[in-house]
Amino acid sequence: MVDNMKATNFRDEHALKGAFVSNKLLRLVDLIADQGDDLLREAEITVPARAVACTLFIGEKDQVSLADIAKALDEPHQLSAQRVEGLIRLGLLERRDDPKDRRRKVLRLTKNGKVQYQRLCVRLAEIEQAFNDLYAEIDHDLSAILDGAIDALRRTPLLERIRKHATKAEASDKNQKAR
Repeated sequence: MVDNMKATNFRDEHALKGAFVSNKLLRLVDLIADQGDDLLREAEITVPARAVACTLFIGEKDQVSLADIAKALDEPHQLSAQRVEGLIRLGLLERRDDPKDRRRKVLRLTKNGKVQYQRLCVRLAEIEQAFNDLYAEIDHDLSAILDGAIDALRRTPLLERIRKHATKAEASDKNQKAR
């Protein structure tokens, strides 16, 4: 019988399981997104979980361009475009000519989008508290840990770390042979 509380797979049980941290993070992202969809649905929010930050940004800025969204969310333009198109199809966003520059299009929330935005803000505050409870339960601020890991990997990428380790191992071998 499979234990639903702790699903494992080959990577989780392998001797080199530490090399598969990205897989574990992807599973965490999927789990949070799935549960996020449930949280949003329960609050009668039709914004997909993966479009929450996009909706929040537009709601706070009133009207923005697609390039503004991609830059603010630090994501590829194409990904932002997919999310925007989905929000337009849901009737939450509208695209208009920029009154200051007719060549540029701006996005803004529709009337229904503004209602969804307000609900979203309330639910996000509740979600933030739920994550704070989770961090207390696991005795780690996961968000801060992830920020630290991202910063550390930007400073010293994995390949550089492997090369440093290999260089140290070679030097150690030479010292052993010299004795």
